[in-house]
Amino acid sequence: MLAFCVTRYKVNFCWETVVTSARIDAPSASFGINYGKIVRRFQKVSDLRPCCARKYARKIAAKRPLEKQIRFDETDTLDVTTNGKVVRAESCIVVRRDSRKTLARGTLWPNQGGIVKQLVLALLFLVPAMSPVLGQQTSATDSIRVESLFDGYVREYLKLNPEEASQLGLPKNSGYEFDRGGLDDGSAAGIRSNMQLAQKYLQELEGIDIGKVGKSQIVDLKTLIWLLQLQLEGQAFIDNLYAIDHLTGAFPKMINLMTEYHTIADMQDARDYLRRLEQFPKRMREAVDRVKAQEKKGIRPPVYVIDRVVADLDGFGKAEPIANLLYADFRAKLDGVKSINPTTAERLCRESAATIGQKISPACSELEAACAESRQHADSTPGVWKLPDGDKYYQYSLKSYTTSSLPAQQVFDLGKQEVKRLQNQARILLDSIGIKGDTTFGVLMQAYWLMQEKPELRDKFQYPDGPERDQMILSDYRAIVDKTWARLPQLFAYIPKTKVGVEPVPAYKQAGGLTYYEPASLDGRRKGTFYINMEHPPGKPGMASLTYHETIPGHHFQIATQQELTQNRLFKNLYFLSGFGEGWAMYVEDLAAEQGWLPDIYSRFAEINSQLFRAVRIVLDAGIHQQRWTREQALAYMADNLGWSSENEIDRYSVWPGQACAYTMGKLRIMAMRENARKVLGSKFDLKAFHMVVLQNGSIPLDLLEKLVDDYAARSK
Repeated sequence: MLAFCVTRYKVNFCWETVVTSARIDAPSASFGINYGKIVRRFQKVSDLRPCCARKYARKIAAKRPLEKQIRFDETDTLDVTTNGKVVRAESCIVVRRDSRKTLARGTLWPNQGGIVKQLVLALLFLVPAMSPVLGQQTSATDSIRVESLFDGYVREYLKLNPEEASQLGLPKNSGYEFDRGGLDDGSAAGIRSNMQLAQKYLQELEGIDIGKVGKSQIVDLKTLIWLLQLQLEGQAFIDNLYAIDHLTGAFPKMINLMTEYHTIADMQDARDYLRRLEQFPKRMREAVDRVKAQEKKGIRPPVYVIDRVVADLDGFGKAEPIANLLYADFRAKLDGVKSINPTTAERLCRESAATIGQKISPACSELEAACAESRQHADSTPGVWKLPDGDKYYQYSLKSYTTSSLPAQQVFDLGKQEVKRLQNQARILLDSIGIKGDTTFGVLMQAYWLMQEKPELRDKFQYPDGPERDQMILSDYRAIVDKTWARLPQLFAYIPKTKVGVEPVPAYKQAGGLTYYEPASLDGRRKGTFYINMEHPPGKPGMASLTYHETIPGHHFQIATQQELTQNRLFKNLYFLSGFGEGWAMYVEDLAAEQGWLPDIYSRFAEINSQLFRAVRIVLDAGIHQQRWTREQALAYMADNLGWSSENEIDRYSVWPGQACAYTMGKLRIMAMRENARKVLGSKFDLKAFHMVVLQNGSIPLDLLEKLVDDYAARSK
C-alpha cells in the first residue's frame, strides 16, 4: 500500500492515495529515490493535473499485461533509469479523509526524458475506463480502515492532550482540532481518559487483518499497538512517577509549554496564551494533590531532588510579575507580531502581569509548601527500588526507553563491558600522546585535562574569555552544520529539507548545564534548533561529535526525515522512542569517525569519550535502580571511569529511570543490524540503502527494526 497525505501544505482537505499493485515495463530498475518527494510535489490541488491523467490512463488500459511485475509500497524506493518508460500503479484509489468517499482513481507516471527525477501522481476523476484495471477492493478497504484508525487516534488524543498538540506545532488549517488555549487534564480523571482511549484503539487495531494491508502500514500498525500496550502496562506504575520532579514535573513542563511551544502569530494566539496562564494555578493544584497522595503512600524522590524543585519554585514565586520569565516571554512574543498594535500589546501585558502576581505565584507557593512538607520525610536514596513494586517498575522503565526487554542485571553487565571496551580504545590514543600509566581511567583523564592547559595547546581546546567568546562558539557550531549538509549525500539517499539552527540556551535554563536539540514544529513557526549552553560549553575537540549527534545526521536529521516521510500518519510524531532516536544519534557519532569527519586525534578522542560517557550512564542507571547504589557510590564510579562527576547527572537518573540506558543500547543494536546485513550481502551491501531502511519508517521499536533490516538483507541478496 502507498498512502500519501498533504496536510502539511495549505490545502483544504487531505488526499489519501492507496495503491495496491504496480507494473513496470522497463528491463531493469535501481532503487534509491524516496517517495517522500511525491508528497512535497503537491503544494496545491491544481498540481494534480487530471487531464493528463485521463489521456495517459487510456493508453495504459489498452496495453496488454507486461511480463515484469513488481509490488511496492512506501517502504520501498524506486528510480527508473530508462528513457520515457512507464512506472505506474494499476490499483489506485484517492479519497477524502474526512468523508472516506472515493473521489478519484489513478496511476503513477514519470516525467519524460533521461533519468526520472520526480514522480507525478495523476488523478483520474471517476474515469470508467479504469474500472477493469483497479481490482483488489478488499485490500484497499482494509488499508483505508487502518489509516482511519491511525487518524482517529491522533484526533482524539490531541483533544485530550492539547499541550502535546502545541508541542507538535500543528498548523491551524491542518484539520486537527484541539483547544489551543487549553491544558492537559493532569487529574486522576484525565489519566483514566487517556488509558480508556488507549484501550479503545488497541482493541480496534488488534482486530486488523495484517495480511490485507500494506507493508508500511504493517510497520506502523505494529508500532502503535506496541506503544498502546506499553501505555496500558504502565498503568500499574502511575503512582511511582514522582510528582516532585525537577525535569518533567508539572512546573517545568508548564514553563516549557509557555516559553517554547506556545507561539504567537496573531491576536487569537495571544488570547490563548493568557487563557493558559489563567489555568496555570489549576495545574499547580493538581500537582499539590498528587504530592499529597504520594506522601500518604510513602512515595517521595530523594531529598536533593526536592531541594531543586523548592529552589525553582521559590525563585519563580518571589520575582516581581514584570520580572517574571513568563511575562518577559509573553512581551517578547507580542513584540514580534505586527498585527498587534503597541497599545493593545501593553494592555495584554498588564493582564499577564496581574495573572502572574495574583494567581500563578500564590499557586506556586502552595506547591512549594507541599514539597517542603514532603521533604521532612524524604531520604537520600536515589533508586526506584524503594518504591512499591520498584524492581518491576524499573524493568518497565527500561523497556519504555530502550524498547528492549533485557533484564536489568544484563543491562548492568552490558554497560560494564562497553565501558571496558571503550576505555581500552581511549588508552591507545592517550598512549600515543604520552599519557600512560597502570591506573584508573579517571586519573589518566585528569592528566589529559592538565595537558590542555599548556600554553601551546590552549587554543586547540578552549575559547578565550571575552565579549566575543559566545559568538565565536555559535559561529563555529554553525560552520560544522553547514559543512555536514554538503557531506550527507555520501551516506544518505534522502536528505530532509528542514534546516536546523544553532542558538544559545535560554537564560533561565543555563544553570542546568544542558545542551540539547528541539525539533521543528509542523507549522514551520519553530525551526529545529540546537541549543548551546554558554555557561558550560564543550571543549573544541568535542564540538563536531556533539553537532553530529544533536543535528545532522543525528537527531535533527532523523526527526526531520520522519516528519517529511511519515506525515500522513501523524501519530508517529507523538512519540519519541529513545532506544531508536538516541541510538541513532550515537550511531552517527561512530559513523562520522568511520568516514573521517573528525579532523585530528583530539576530536577522535572526544568522540570515544562521548561514547564512554553514555556507556557509563548505563552502569550508573542500573547501579542506582537495580544494584541499589547510593548517590555517593554513583559519583565515585563516575570519577573513576570518566575523570569527573556530576550531581546533575545523578539527580537526572534518580527521577528518570531507564532513560540513560537508551543511548548506548540503541547504538549497539543498530551497529549489530548493520554488520549482520553487511555479512549477508557482502559486496552488495549498500550503506545508503541500509540507512534508508532504518529511517524511512520513523521511530519504531528496535525489535521491529531488526526484522525489517533482516528482511531487507534477505531480499537484496
